[in-house]
Amino acid sequence: MEYQKLFEQITDEFSSKILNWAIKKTGSRSDGEDLAQEVFLQVFIAANKEQKVDKLENFIWKVAHFVWCNNLRKLSKNRDLTSLSDSVWDGLDFVDDFVNKEAMEFELGRVYKKIADLSYTQREAMILHYLDGLSISEVSKKLRTSESAIKWHLFDARKKMRGELETMKTDNSYVYRPGRLVLGLSGIPGPNPDIRKINDSLVRQNICLLCYRKAKTIDEISELTGIPKPYLEYDLNWLVKQEFLVLDGRKYTTIIPIIGKKHRQDIGDLYLSTRATYIDKVISHFINSEDKIRSLGFYGSDLEFGKLMWPIIMMFLSYFSRNSKVAISLKTMDDRAIRPDGGRYYVVGNDLSDSQDLNPNGYFTPKDWKDFYGICSDSCATDSAYESYYWLGVYNFKGVEYHPDIVNCSKGDQKVWHRLLCSLTESSFDPNRLTSCEKEKLAIAIQRGLVKKSGNDYKLNSIVMTKEQLTKLQEEIFRPLLESIEPVTQELTSFISNLHSKNMPQVTRGCIDYFTYLDLWYFGIYTYIFAAEGGHLCISQTPKEGAATNLVIVK
Repeated sequence: MEYQKLFEQITDEFSSKILNWAIKKTGSRSDGEDLAQEVFLQVFIAANKEQKVDKLENFIWKVAHFVWCNNLRKLSKNRDLTSLSDSVWDGLDFVDDFVNKEAMEFELGRVYKKIADLSYTQREAMILHYLDGLSISEVSKKLRTSESAIKWHLFDARKKMRGELETMKTDNSYVYRPGRLVLGLSGIPGPNPDIRKINDSLVRQNICLLCYRKAKTIDEISELTGIPKPYLEYDLNWLVKQEFLVLDGRKYTTIIPIIGKKHRQDIGDLYLSTRATYIDKVISHFINSEDKIRSLGFYGSDLEFGKLMWPIIMMFLSYFSRNSKVAISLKTMDDRAIRPDGGRYYVVGNDLSDSQDLNPNGYFTPKDWKDFYGICSDSCATDSAYESYYWLGVYNFKGVEYHPDIVNCSKGDQKVWHRLLCSLTESSFDPNRLTSCEKEKLAIAIQRGLVKKSGNDYKLNSIVMTKEQLTKLQEEIFRPLLESIEPVTQELTSFISNLHSKNMPQVTRGCIDYFTYLDLWYFGIYTYIFAAEGGHLCISQTPKEGAATNLVIVK
């Protein structure tokens, strides 16, 4: 049998078919690639043992079915293997023997290369083993695959890079380091949002990143990533169909907005350069208004002012987003289109790749302040008349595990939490008069640092104010400040909007306005950062302390 011609025929005619079949079987791109690779390896092993293959397609699909059934048995932890005819092959555990003997013919190696050349698993194995120095065992655990599979990937890499291996240890230019793109949305999601299918696929993420701002052909994408074209076609077609890419002639272009680290650095530079006329003005206003703020008499108004600044900044940020004419205008145009997945939303792309060009002399957000959890508020216990609470997760208490329970529970439980927290500020508070549900929540509040218990005394570590006190805070403290900074806010908005118009693909005006609003809203986070740097903010020693301090309950 002319094995070389047979292998070429199998690869040319069936690579795309088997890959698409494998993806549908496994439900994910990465698992589909692994299954397709295993199918072809077994086909070549079996064909190498057979003297004659009469019906090639039937033979291939018979092997594919066997491999799929065997994988299912492995998943169910059943070690009994379904045997195919002894004339096909003896079993599946061939990799170690293949690696140790290196006896497979060159034709097989050529086909292996076409199937697995620089696949995600192989790239990661090369990086982890040769560049990062991990052992075979460590690499297999990290990539969640067998040690024999890792040996095969590294063996194939050695055959392709014999003379360049030593150089590769100190120069990673030989290996395409995949970027990392995380998509979010603003609007109403569909029942199964497409963004999840990109967040779960490193291939789709990198296609979107590579085609952003500069269109590329499938040949260029294949050359840049090292992924064979048959493996790219399925994802490219899906990305076009689901309106993440557009195909113009032979070139693909990403049509969703993606924000990278350089843009965030530009925004940091902007707020730093305007600090004296904008954010410092906000901080100084609060410091100069300390007596007025305390005179409102809300629960917690006697806190050390460095602690009181946390909820005051948060409340002003919320007031700003709802009352600034500039901010409101940016939220007026809602031209969110209906997406192919049935949702109606803007796609929000975040490029988290390490290899981004940044200005070494530009602004770098301090590590502890890089992430936050946006302001949460709800009218759960006030009959929709006004917000019942406000909370913002930032600094060392941004993680979900530090969210106050009132933020992440049902409407019914929110009302119970609201009633309990308000009652703690009353002199007549008696834990013995609480319901069993309220007693349980009180115990949780103590455990999470929201309430401090000393003997028979209970002290809430958060702010509580009446609607009247909140209104006075807004009218007497926030409104004059908002009016004084509005001209600068307009200037910042024009700069940020032009920045997005220049850097984004051809998106709608409403989308540009939305991203401009987000960057404008971030001034609140920079206010925290600059206040902390100036010594005007008491830094929470523990996440529990910070989470409690930044919670405001409105009676």
